[in-house]
Amino acid sequence: MDLASKLSLYGKPAKSEDSAKQSDIEKQDHFQRNDHPESRKASSTGLEDGSSSAYYATAPVKSASASEQTNPSFLLFENITLREIAPDLYYRKERYQDLTLGYSSLPELLVQPMQFLDDLLPSSGVPGTPSMIHRNEVLFLDTETTGLGRGPGNFPFLYGLAWITEEGLEFEQYFLDGPGAEESFHSLLKEKVAGFSAICSYNGKSFDIPLIRNRFVLLGERFRAPPAHLDLFHFWKSIGGGMRKVSGKKGYKQKNLEEEVLGFFRKEDLPGAEVPQVYFDYRKYGRKERMHEVLKHNEWDLQGLALLFLKAIALVNDQRDQVSLYRSGIARMFLRHGRTEESRNILAEITETPSDENYTRELLYGDRLLLGMILKREKRYEEADSVFRGLFRKYRCMQSCIELSRYREFRTGESEAALAIAREGLDLLEFRGVDSTDRYYLDLKKRTSRLENRLKRMQASSQKAAGARN
Repeated sequence: MDLASKLSLYGKPAKSEDSAKQSDIEKQDHFQRNDHPESRKASSTGLEDGSSSAYYATAPVKSASASEQTNPSFLLFENITLREIAPDLYYRKERYQDLTLGYSSLPELLVQPMQFLDDLLPSSGVPGTPSMIHRNEVLFLDTETTGLGRGPGNFPFLYGLAWITEEGLEFEQYFLDGPGAEESFHSLLKEKVAGFSAICSYNGKSFDIPLIRNRFVLLGERFRAPPAHLDLFHFWKSIGGGMRKVSGKKGYKQKNLEEEVLGFFRKEDLPGAEVPQVYFDYRKYGRKERMHEVLKHNEWDLQGLALLFLKAIALVNDQRDQVSLYRSGIARMFLRHGRTEESRNILAEITETPSDENYTRELLYGDRLLLGMILKREKRYEEADSVFRGLFRKYRCMQSCIELSRYREFRTGESEAALAIAREGLDLLEFRGVDSTDRYYLDLKKRTSRLENRLKRMQASSQKAAGARN
């Protein structure tokens, strides 16, 4: 079933070229005309903590008759107005100059120096990825869809886009009000994306981008996204993971991060899971009383995404001034991105002198173990041995016990010392009553047996050599 047939189930069949020129009487049930669009401004979305200046700009695409160009249609959802730029395709644009969410202000975040995306991306990157990507080269993307899955039956009906300029945050919405405009709907996104060096989303790598690619494939086209894609879901999950363990909070929804990082609590926000049903009711039954909540939800997503992005840059740029808890997350992110030296230096600093009480014993233990493994990988064996020795003595860490024994067996040739350490670890595990299938138990059991046999052979060889001399 093609998209036109599928959307006809929602209550509005696809338009033919002849039916596209419907009369004003046929349109008035769905649109409300405004003969003087410049005389009225789209009102703010009701944010108590923010303000915006809204305006109508020349739309990127316009495929309509001369009469429609001189007297365009407008779609009104409560206090939100969208302008028709093609049959069944509507557009809205706003500019935020003094946006404030919670205790986070856009003007204050924009004055921080060195706002480049590179520190948040893998150092190797993807082929074709430009270096020194500035904040103004990033397109923030969020979609609203007819479902929560990624199958062919789910498609986007609203694209929310935003980007940073010297004047503030530019914001656009493209609303698909019928199947006849889907090709223009996606073409607009394709043209817009082509003008940026990177995309920023929240869980977009797993949902938005695959869904968009699916729609393009069904249309016989290919969606070419910029090679650089920053998914803030993964960044904040890495950085804030330790904080969530301390606070006992669960989940990594964008709303949760807005509350914790920005201090912003949405009021009367439509849950994302309800968006598909609201759109279905609008298409099938003409119920438009909640559609403004869909648009506002999308707008909040883009506003929060932009501020979380700027907060992420500030966090990494000023990582030396952050608490050990956040620096731990930054170190792990750097390690995943191949920036091993920077990761090691941060871990060495925070494990030597932890700076805050939220940096718990468990996190300190994990970071010291990670530091030891990095040092071992870099063949700095003596430094790694010192770290592992402290971990085994203080935490009775079995991985450190194995590393200490392995270092003496293979690096220094101290088989007796290696056996003594392995026996100590094995005795400790047996005292704890661990299962015989425990991986540490199996390793130490095998290691102990091998070292004992080696020492017996060495002793026998020594005795044989001594007898031969006598």
